[in-house]
Amino acid sequence: MALEGRKGEDMDSLFEGMVLFNPAQIEAEAEQDDGRDDASTSCCSQSQPLDENLFSDLTLVVDPLQNLEIAEAEAEAEAEAEAEAEHDLQSEPSTTSTSSTQAPRRRKRSGLRIGYGRELDSLFSNDLPHPPSIPAVSESHVSETEFDQIKATIHEKLNHAIELVKSASAARKDSIRNRRKTAENANLASLKHMELEKQLEEACEAEDFESAEKISENLSAAEKEIQAFTTSLREADAFIDTLDLKLQHALDFQIATEDQCAILLDQYSMNALNNADSAMKKATSVYSEEMDQWLSSSEALEVKRMELEIESHFMSQASLELNNNVEHLVQDDKREKEILVKRKDVLLGELEQLLALVREKEKEIADNDSNLEAVENKINKVVFGFKEIQSSVDVKYDKLQSVLAQVKLQTETLALKKEEIDDFLVQQEEKGARLKEFANISKEEAEGYRGIVKLRRSLLSSILKSREDKLTLAINEEKLCADVKLFQQEVSAARASLQELSSKKSSIQQDMASFKHRLIFIDKRVPELEAEKKVATAARNFKEAARIATEAKSLCVEKESIQIDMDRATLNLEKLEEEIINTLNKLQETEGTILLKENELAMARYQRLLLRAATARAEKAAALEMGDMEEANLLLAEAEAAESEAEKLQSTYKFEAEDITDVQKHLISMDLVSYLDQKQLEELAVSLRLFTA
Repeated sequence: MALEGRKGEDMDSLFEGMVLFNPAQIEAEAEQDDGRDDASTSCCSQSQPLDENLFSDLTLVVDPLQNLEIAEAEAEAEAEAEAEAEHDLQSEPSTTSTSSTQAPRRRKRSGLRIGYGRELDSLFSNDLPHPPSIPAVSESHVSETEFDQIKATIHEKLNHAIELVKSASAARKDSIRNRRKTAENANLASLKHMELEKQLEEACEAEDFESAEKISENLSAAEKEIQAFTTSLREADAFIDTLDLKLQHALDFQIATEDQCAILLDQYSMNALNNADSAMKKATSVYSEEMDQWLSSSEALEVKRMELEIESHFMSQASLELNNNVEHLVQDDKREKEILVKRKDVLLGELEQLLALVREKEKEIADNDSNLEAVENKINKVVFGFKEIQSSVDVKYDKLQSVLAQVKLQTETLALKKEEIDDFLVQQEEKGARLKEFANISKEEAEGYRGIVKLRRSLLSSILKSREDKLTLAINEEKLCADVKLFQQEVSAARASLQELSSKKSSIQQDMASFKHRLIFIDKRVPELEAEKKVATAARNFKEAARIATEAKSLCVEKESIQIDMDRATLNLEKLEEEIINTLNKLQETEGTILLKENELAMARYQRLLLRAATARAEKAAALEMGDMEEANLLLAEAEAAESEAEKLQSTYKFEAEDITDVQKHLISMDLVSYLDQKQLEELAVSLRLFTA
């Protein structure tokens, strides 16, 4: 009995706390739970998108009386375990059935279901905010390129204009050199002519008429040569004037080109300022729009991130709770397993001690192994059932983490886009600043070109004034020279006429003298004939008396005729004398006019020489500025020669300072006007008193 009581106690300790369960019922309950979860998921998948109740659908689906039922279940389990320990051998099937129904109930009561108001796959839809796109700044360097193109165009046009000026200046200088050679040849011919005149005078004084004839022929050839050189000089001067006009046109073209450059730069400056303002307005508008979009996207993305973080937090909590529930659900089974393992060890020990009870203990061990295997299968099934949920939760959690990674990537992209927006605004501001800088530069350059154009036009006007003075003096000199020649021709004609009149007067005077002698002879002969007639009449020589009377009568008729001729000659002589007096008066008047014209001609020549000297000195200054020392020396020699000749004229004609017109006040070389820069032109204009300093 004691052995049986001990055996009963051992049996009670062996199966104490053991609960039998039915795996089929567990699978059915799991399928029902899965069905409810699927229904809940499908119901949640039809929910509306997020609104202000963002997480209202996020629920932890736990049995409302879970904690109370768990406590009651534990108490019932302990009570049932004691009752079942007493009757486990007799009521093993019923105990197994009861345990199998209670275990799923506990598992069902303590089950954790987590869901969201929509499917997790919807998180991967295209509802994530797209970052705003920044418009490409394709015209960031357009203005600079346009400015460079304008500068290149200006450079090309100015080079072309400067080349035209240089070409015209070179042709003018060549023409001046040719004229200089012609002038030298003309001077040599003039010296030769003067030498021949001197030789002619010496030959005439020495009465070497043969040599005088040869010298006269050479003198005529020298005069023709001088005339040819004079014509060549006039042609050279006319050609130089033409080249001066061409150079003036080239300089006008350069000034017009610089004016066009100023206009181009002004237009570019205005366009650049307008483009800068437009770009800044557009950039500000785009920046405002993009910032609004960026803020909207950032807010949406922040909301999405918060959603996902909260959902991830709940998923993590759900996963943790699921693991805890799984651990809690299998905790009793594990404890029972440990008890069974210990009981097995005890039984094995008792088996060794109780050889008598070997068969019974082997049966108990087999039953215990069967129960142990059933418990292990139960644990495995429970764990396997929860592994699917765990894997689903893990998959969803991984998807959430992936979406969170995408959200983080989108956040980084938005940050980059924010930087792009800021960079875009900075670029537009820099572009506007560059445009304004280019506009200011072009405006300053345009002002510089306008200043240069103003200075060059002013200096060119002074050059044109000097050219007008030169042309006026040349025309005046030519006119005066023509007038002097005309008056000299008139003097020559008057002298020839006076000589002819003198010859006529002499002839008339000779005729009158012969008339007077004849009258005297007639007056003397008629009385003699009258006396002879009286003698012949007295001598009765009537024939002789008739002849004498006829002769006396013819002498009287002749006397009357001579008297008429004498009166006519006297009248003609008076007319001739009057004409001679008029001719002499006209000759004297013409000679006086010639003296005046020669004085005016000398004055014009003197002024032209002064102008030529001043022009040569201005050209010399230009040659020195350009580094042409040889040309400068030649021009200095020309200026000194012109001044020397002018001094001779002044000493000859005694010109007074107040009688001389100031024609050398505004003189400058056109080459210098084209060559100098703005600062040098300003200094030159101030030195010429065209502008006040």
